[in-house]
Amino acid sequence: MIKQVFDNLKSRNLTGFIPYIVGGYPDNKVFAESLEQLDILGADMIEIGVPFSDPIAEGKVIEKAHHESIKQNFKISELLSLITKFKKKSNTPIILMGYTNSFIQPSIGEFCKNAKSSGVDGFLIVDLPNTESSIFSTIHQHNLETIQLIAPTSSEENIMYGLKNNPSIIYYITQRGVTGLSNIDMNEVSEKINFLRSITDIPVITGFGIKSETQVNQFKNLTDGIVIGSGIVEKLSVTNPNKKLQVYLKPIIEAIKNE
Repeated sequence: MIKQVFDNLKSRNLTGFIPYIVGGYPDNKVFAESLEQLDILGADMIEIGVPFSDPIAEGKVIEKAHHESIKQNFKISELLSLITKFKKKSNTPIILMGYTNSFIQPSIGEFCKNAKSSGVDGFLIVDLPNTESSIFSTIHQHNLETIQLIAPTSSEENIMYGLKNNPSIIYYITQRGVTGLSNIDMNEVSEKINFLRSITDIPVITGFGIKSETQVNQFKNLTDGIVIGSGIVEKLSVTNPNKKLQVYLKPIIEAIKNE
């Protein structure tokens, strides 16, 4: 499903819009509403962060959302139930993004089974080493897709090893550091993405620090999809969040979708 979506976008020379939100944040009601809102606005895939106590890749905004969700007694079963309801009305791919400990409780096989039956399409496990081939294999055996995270610091050897795990998409981190910052070196990004293009035809999406229409215009000709995270999560913490989300995202989505 995920690969098909991005192959289709690529064939039409379009860039994907990939919003990121945190499971159960700021509460289950607003979370469910934001899922529907993002779908209506034209999301090509939605990433859902699985709340975790120590989300090492996240900046202050998303880290706070993880902690707030946990304080409200986040339950993975409730998240999967909300995804089930959403998927009854939408075919938009859903990705669970998180950390290994969240995905192996009670076991990776059981987690995969529950996620698949809820309509989840794939996983992005931030801290899962490429050498854990058995976990990747179990995920794929449950007909779930995986996304390979590649950082500016990733060695060529590490990248090649990761590709052996058959990801559907490569997620290239646009900057060094955590999400939400904006210290992006465009020359480095361009060089790394061109290298990835030279060794694989797997779609490449980009994220970490992309918040504005101006940044979107810098990236859209380099990448197959753009992830917007911190900017969205910020809007969900205010009064009347979905109205503010719409106002914030409209120019960004227009920039992504304009050919």
